[in-house]
Amino acid sequence: MLSEILIISAKGEVLISKQYRLHETGNASEIFIRRLKDNNQQLLPCVKEDETSFYHINRGGLYIVGISRHEVSSILVIELLTKIYHVCKDFCGVFNEETVRSNIVLIYELLDEILDFGHIQIVSTEKLKPYIQSVPVTVRSEDTRDQVATGLFGLEHRITPNQAADQPCTKPRHQEGRKHELFVDVVEKMTVLVNADGTLERAEVNGQINMKSFLTGNPDVKLGLNEDLTINKDEQGYGNHAQLDRCSFHQCVDLREFATTRILTVRPPEGEFSVMTYQVPEDFPISIPFRLITVVNDTDVNRDIDVRLKLRCELPINSHAVNVKLKLPVPKITTNISPQLSGPGQTAVFQSNEKCILWQINKVSGGMEVSGTFRIIAPGRTKSSRLELGPVALDFEISNYVCSGLRIRFVKIFDRSQSLVPPSKWVRLLTLGDSYIFKI
Repeated sequence: MLSEILIISAKGEVLISKQYRLHETGNASEIFIRRLKDNNQQLLPCVKEDETSFYHINRGGLYIVGISRHEVSSILVIELLTKIYHVCKDFCGVFNEETVRSNIVLIYELLDEILDFGHIQIVSTEKLKPYIQSVPVTVRSEDTRDQVATGLFGLEHRITPNQAADQPCTKPRHQEGRKHELFVDVVEKMTVLVNADGTLERAEVNGQINMKSFLTGNPDVKLGLNEDLTINKDEQGYGNHAQLDRCSFHQCVDLREFATTRILTVRPPEGEFSVMTYQVPEDFPISIPFRLITVVNDTDVNRDIDVRLKLRCELPINSHAVNVKLKLPVPKITTNISPQLSGPGQTAVFQSNEKCILWQINKVSGGMEVSGTFRIIAPGRTKSSRLELGPVALDFEISNYVCSGLRIRFVKIFDRSQSLVPPSKWVRLLTLGDSYIFKI
């Protein structure tokens, strides 16, 4: 039983405030924003002040907040907020501050239908469609992922730029039936910890196969995965073929063919959902995509600290990473930096509020090395200031590559409606740095 739903920007501005119980809300939004600022935006998903409970998630740089003065399940509220995020994303295409501002009427209409007097009613995109009259305003995503080559798995497959999959899954009535499309994303997130001597201490990969459907007529979709794919540790495999563990599947997935042919049969609902989530086994030989060499010169406390970073991309030569960002914490007494970078397409700035260096590289190809030398101006430093240096955090996006070796052999759509417009199928592979840390 919720009293209010808020959507708040990263700057603490209330974009959406849907009140379900006016006598219970009061100044709840001001309390949450104050708590958020007091904790430097590092707030637990569930906090309580006096008799009011605040639940929140962070998606697209925005806070989706549920407020209640009753005893409710924390897991239930967090799941509801996640459903609200997915519904808004399905109807608007993308979920960020600009999209919310452009679709305020639509989002209020959705919240009216999702909850009634604070009680959950409808959280399915497909079931909400008949009750929503507002037309979504499409806003182009700020994501700038590169488009990779076509024909990755054969002539019937194409790779799409990110903006294509960011279209709303609901269209105005005069546009319905023009064409129907299916987007399939294989997304893997890496958690890596590398010691100062370059040895790998930890490497984890969590992946999922996401699907976003614009298909009409509820057709069946068959996804063919690697024929030699091994699931769970108890199955016997051979060589360096793809091995997955802890797999879970969406309820719309039929697994009857999967054990023998590695084919998933899916009847996708409208909107975006995860067909399959998985992990790569700990004993699977993972080749990490980046190595970092760090040299620190801080022998004389009367001089500035010189740090040299050399980043090497270990990807195949036909792959590349984009939006590469390295963040290096520096001593708190640092006043400025003087960077020297190895080439164009790179920037380095000192973020005084976070006391760190942010080095951004537009693109790094496989087998390529980039380097940067940073003079850290820290007057009055001591030998202990060296302990405040590092570790280096790396963030990146890699298209057309997943380190598990998982492949989509084919995507087949069995269209029972016999639509005159042939369905379009788009497949994309993406690897992201979730927590990629180098000790120095």
